[in-house]
Amino acid sequence: MKDKRGAELSMNVIIIAIIVIIVLVVVVLFFTGGMASLTGKIKSIFGTQTIETSEAQLRCNTYCSNYESTQRNVYLDNFCGKETFDIDTNADGKVDKPDQTCSDLGTSCSAITCP
Repeated sequence: MKDKRGAELSMNVIIIAIIVIIVLVVVVLFFTGGMASLTGKIKSIFGTQTIETSEAQLRCNTYCSNYESTQRNVYLDNFCGKETFDIDTNADGKVDKPDQTCSDLGTSCSAITCP
């Protein structure tokens, strides 16, 4: 009876150790920026996420106003084409206009001049 209890304790410790290692890897990936590429891969597996033109233009306007107030290059880069949008023009859930940038959508920003 003592031998059986010892075997269960060892299996529990091994399972907990594996879970702890997985959680630590996820935390390290999150804080080092590795989650961005991981989430990109997951999104590519499950397909593209479409949005409407008005929502994409709203994001572009947000990038513009955030860049005007903070002068951070991340907003400039996103506005100038680092982030592209897969537009669904007829609400059927399929991409009608792939890889649209803010300038493709007709959004302008007085504070940003894209190269």
